[in-house]
Amino acid sequence: MLQILPPHPALRPFIKAYWYLQVRHNNPRMSLPIAPIPETALYFYPKDKLYVNYLDNSTQKIPDNIIIGQTTSRHNLLIPSNYLMFKILLQPSGFFRLFGIPMTLFTGSYEEISLVLGNEIKEIRERIENAATFGEMVSITEGFLLRKIVEYKVEKHAIDAVLEQSNFHHFSLDQLAQDACLSSRQFERKFLERTGVSPKFYSRISRFNQAMKLKQKAPQLSWMHIAYDCEYFDHNHLLRDFKQFTGAVPSGFDFEKAVIY
Repeated sequence: MLQILPPHPALRPFIKAYWYLQVRHNNPRMSLPIAPIPETALYFYPKDKLYVNYLDNSTQKIPDNIIIGQTTSRHNLLIPSNYLMFKILLQPSGFFRLFGIPMTLFTGSYEEISLVLGNEIKEIRERIENAATFGEMVSITEGFLLRKIVEYKVEKHAIDAVLEQSNFHHFSLDQLAQDACLSSRQFERKFLERTGVSPKFYSRISRFNQAMKLKQKAPQLSWMHIAYDCEYFDHNHLLRDFKQFTGAVPSGFDFEKAVIY
């Protein structure tokens, strides 16, 4: 069962929420497809090891603590029989503002948090691994993060409010740059360091994610209807994005098992 808790009020400019998911099953590894989602997050896996299968059919074992940058294509999670996930869902610019590390370093990939932030995370990871409850994991994490916000690296800028809009893809890039009080070139530079991708690419992922959520919620809808609702130019435009981001055509994608949110 998925559980979600909000962050401490002082952490809301940096953290969206904490997620906790535990799954037990009898398969050696249960495969769940995940299409690109407009987000970045820190993950801890205190139980069995997680593996990921990529579109090139390579498989990797995932470390038990990682930062995930903006994903750019589908991957399949190979869920172990005793799977436990603790996730710190970040605001779009949360990691960059807290630590001053550009998200371009993690685009389409991941890295062990402990290799990025040092020995303090090793202690946090061990305490999370030994925590008995979701609430205890959150308490451990917030003790660390509340110390960090005292010395956060990057001041809040108007672009951060622009990034936090849930309907980001509804606006032109010129309008977004204007709302951020920046020139187009400044907007792109600040956007890249915060998210790891260009504003145009992020907008595409945001719109594609909306289309995928709509299809999973209402599978009877045609792709033409979804393309119209999600403001694609036409049906073929949506299908091109679908193939790029998932490596498949819609009929070859398992919506029943897919993780879409």
